[in-house]
Amino acid sequence: MASEVLAALPGADVSVRSALATVEQAWAAEGNDVVRASQLNLVLMLGPEVAPAEAAALFDQAVAFARRHPSRLVVLSQRRRDEGQAPEARAHVACFLDPARRGKRCCEALMLAHGGHSPALESLLSTWIEADLPAHLWCHRVPAESLRPWLPLAARFNRVVADRSVEGDAFFELPWPRPEAVRDLAFARCLPVRQALGQFLSGHAPADLVRGLRSVGVSHGAGRRGEAHGLLRWMRSGLESCARLAGQPLAADFKLSDSCRGGACLSVDWAYDNGNHFSWEHAAEGARSSVALDYATSHRTFDLAVPFSGPEMTLGEALFF
Repeated sequence: MASEVLAALPGADVSVRSALATVEQAWAAEGNDVVRASQLNLVLMLGPEVAPAEAAALFDQAVAFARRHPSRLVVLSQRRRDEGQAPEARAHVACFLDPARRGKRCCEALMLAHGGHSPALESLLSTWIEADLPAHLWCHRVPAESLRPWLPLAARFNRVVADRSVEGDAFFELPWPRPEAVRDLAFARCLPVRQALGQFLSGHAPADLVRGLRSVGVSHGAGRRGEAHGLLRWMRSGLESCARLAGQPLAADFKLSDSCRGGACLSVDWAYDNGNHFSWEHAAEGARSSVALDYATSHRTFDLAVPFSGPEMTLGEALFF
């Protein structure tokens, strides 16, 4: 049975053996005015429950990323059991105008529908990626148990990324051979938020931030648990650094919850022993954020425009930083 996911992606159906040759022929057909200068390999691994439309959207994000960072894209789509397990391949070369070079640039994509991990599949992947370039692995809705056979190979990738808001914690709790290389797209998506909060909080002395701090809470709405988890971890790390600088203990209780207030997708609340509060919330729709400071004698609120990073920038942040 033909793969519904591959059918939703661009390109031509090819035999598995001829996929690389098909890409080479496509490059040759484009002529000498095409710039071919790949910088990295990006392997997009899709789980069996990824819908065709979702796969197409992820592929488009990868191509948008490749416009800025020329890449060889390899898509590994695990088949559902009712589709059969026979491998099926597709190849595609996407070209676009590059005004800076006054010509065309292209990125190449090799796609495979497969029945699950096997030594033969590992061997094929090793021939499909360009061995002299960095390689990154992007996983999406791949069950943790399906990833376990891939763990030894993961050591070869410079970065392994996934979205905690999609995958949950199980992905990040796997015994990755290089845990320091595993990155959370949800955390990367919050870069503008972290920058805005960091800029605001840097106006306060470290001692003032930790003195009497009783609790730090981050709440999230539907689909934002990964962002909330990353923000809470980032705040804890920053406050621990403040405590060391100030020579003061940090006795705050750090809490993650799903009790985000109406109209917000993320909210933060710091509570102090003297009744002071620092709070921040991000609207569920759009880029509107607000910061509030409540002291015994005053209440101040600031409105900010802080969008989450777009898919292309999020992927770049997770892979390179």
